Amino acid sequence: MRWVGRTALALACVAAVGAAAACSSATDGRARQRAGAVALPNAHSTAPGSVSSSSTTVAPPARSVRTPCDRNERHKFVFVDLHRQHMWMCGRHRVVADTSITSGMAGAYTHTPTGRYRIQGLNRDSTLTLNTGATYVVKYWIPFDAPLFGFHDSSWQRFPYGSPKYKTAGSHGCVHMPLRAIRFLYGWADVGTPVRIRQ
Repeated sequence: MRWVGRTALALACVAAVGAAAACSSATDGRARQRAGAVALPNAHSTAPGSVSSSSTTVAPPARSVRTPCDRNERHKFVFVDLHRQHMWMCGRHRVVADTSITSGMAGAYTHTPTGRYRIQGLNRDSTLTLNTGATYVVKYWIPFDAPLFGFHDSSWQRFPYGSPKYKTAGSHGCVHMPLRAIRFLYGWADVGTPVRIRQ
């Protein structure tokens, strides 16, 4: 899950003479090699295939990543893409948070509905009961099409969120979210926040 605004995602890049720029994320401290780093030309290149100046390595501009938030004008907006198994929480045109999700299994009575909705409640420590009588205890229940469909945590799920396994082992139509993500949604969203779910 990527948090924007609450946790800085600033990248610190350090350039070394004759080497590609190494970048590390302020959130996890792991170094990543920046692909495609290009050094400025100099008469005395230090490594095969690289060109360097006395102290500068230049990387190509980062590609703009488009999100459903880009054209959003609402104060708060939740967008779920079932095909990508991903969800974005938007504050106007800015991504406030995003996360992988698990949606409903393929089937007549288990698929997640698509369309435009609104958050109808913000509930804690709920027991969800299926029409089969099976029950699931959740820490957070945020319905968007009550009483059948909503966002909730899923402590029983044993495969990664965002996995294609949702087609055979996903939810019964709800949107499963990692605990950290649903906790954020619970604290950030309001009753009435618009939701769009797209295939």
